[in-house]
Amino acid sequence: MIMSKKIQIRLCLLAALLLPTGMLLEGRVSEAAASERLHASQAQFTVIAPGTTAAPNQGVQVETRTITKSLPGASIKAEYPHVSGLKSKSVQRRLNSFFKARAEAFVKKSVQEMKQSGPSPSGHEYEFLGNYNVTYNKNGILSLYEQTYAYTGGAHGNSYREGMTFRLEDGKLLTLDELLRANPNYRQIVDPAIAQQLQQTQGYFGNFKTIGPNPSYYVKDEGVVIFFPVYEYLPYVNGFPEFYFPFSQLLPAGTNPFDFTRR
Repeated sequence: MIMSKKIQIRLCLLAALLLPTGMLLEGRVSEAAASERLHASQAQFTVIAPGTTAAPNQGVQVETRTITKSLPGASIKAEYPHVSGLKSKSVQRRLNSFFKARAEAFVKKSVQEMKQSGPSPSGHEYEFLGNYNVTYNKNGILSLYEQTYAYTGGAHGNSYREGMTFRLEDGKLLTLDELLRANPNYRQIVDPAIAQQLQQTQGYFGNFKTIGPNPSYYVKDEGVVIFFPVYEYLPYVNGFPEFYFPFSQLLPAGTNPFDFTRR
């Protein structure tokens, strides 16, 4: 396997997830800056050269819906996707209900956390923000990640990310194993590649062995991005480590991962 040694790490100075101790002015940042951080807080590793895949088809429409809530000493904002243009209206309703329910759950959890924490002793407002990023929208596939950020005092807030890839024909949420079904042994490719890149990264904690049975991922361009939570293998400043693998490297030649009529 030919593997690039180039490591691309984006460190966004406005990203809360990437801000070291002391960079939050007076312990608080604006909603606009925090929202920007949600999109930017990641470390990206390019481990393999790009490949090719099937020609794109027109995707569905995705618009942003927002839930906001104000509490004494805290602001809560959750942005979530709303899709339209699906052939199956029942699938469309199910997906939209799913996205809305997740946003509502985040708001509810944020309210509970605020009530448990109580007002900030310093008087600075707490912030709870959620948004999403569509990474692939064609070939009957919608892939995105949702990310949340909570600042309840201290040097920085906490972020959480979840990748989701849907087959729009029936709304099925696809695991990486299902997407890469043409090569059940794809871990033999990605595990050593990720291990090597982590070992070459300053501050690596060690202990990586495998991506495991249900890795976090999303589809992007002509491949997939596998990512890990903050602090799992690298320091806080590295954000979410991401590893891009093209389908051409993971699947047999000529395989279309989005053709579910064939295995």
